Amino acid sequence: MTKTAGFYETLTEIHRRPAPFETYTAEVLWNDEHISRNMLRFHLDGETELASRPHAFIDRSADWIADRFSLADGRRVADFGCGPGLYATRFAATGAEVTGIDLSQRSIAHAEGEAQKLGLDIDFVLGNYLDFRPEGVFDLVTLIYCDLCALSPDQRRRLLTTFHDLLADGGSVLLDVFTLQAFAGRQEATGHGHRLMHGFWASGDYWGFLDTFKYDDEKVVLDKYTVVEPHQTRCVYNWLQYFSFESLSDEFARCGLQIVERFADLTGAPHQDGDMMTVVAQKL
Repeated sequence: MTKTAGFYETLTEIHRRPAPFETYTAEVLWNDEHISRNMLRFHLDGETELASRPHAFIDRSADWIADRFSLADGRRVADFGCGPGLYATRFAATGAEVTGIDLSQRSIAHAEGEAQKLGLDIDFVLGNYLDFRPEGVFDLVTLIYCDLCALSPDQRRRLLTTFHDLLADGGSVLLDVFTLQAFAGRQEATGHGHRLMHGFWASGDYWGFLDTFKYDDEKVVLDKYTVVEPHQTRCVYNWLQYFSFESLSDEFARCGLQIVERFADLTGAPHQDGDMMTVVAQKL
């Protein structure tokens, strides 16, 4: 009876619906030895969208960004959540002075190695960008691949306030987010499997559980992964906030920023009602 009760409690906790943004587990995702290796592999796979967009798209978007924001000698760029430097190296190739910030030690190490190979002088910083305060001001601050959506309202406020404070006169913030159209397409679901996601979560034996929760009032979706190994059980919470143009504009305005342009994506394609939205913001 005791063992059965314990198993019931374990299953109940695995499938428990938490409050929105109740737990933040980015450190596990980006710095666990096994998981971070897989994340870097996905970043560097030029065809998938599991960690970064396909590299052909990155090439087009980096070219558009460089042209739109006149990246060249004398321009300063802060790339928040730079990962392995896929955008930072392209920005630096224009002659711009680039700072890249990321939580993943593995990604930063790769980025530094690539910059050295390319002969690019990029300031890569290892750390949580929520706490990062670089020196000076920047002509462009980027947050790419819908990173803002993974943050709680308080975290977003802190980060957008930092962006405001970092902008030089006439400087811009560039980022992309998921829209309410994408939210409408999400569904709640529950699943499990032996070595779920083909061994992504651990090098040894494990059972993986995935619970997808949808919060209609908050326009938030959670993919909650529970990894049960012989010696431990871990949870990774992948939160995603979805935005309307009005709700995103309100959040920016509360941090002293105004959206001045919006596009369909990071190549500057005209805005349309799709799953993602790219915006440019400046100081109010």
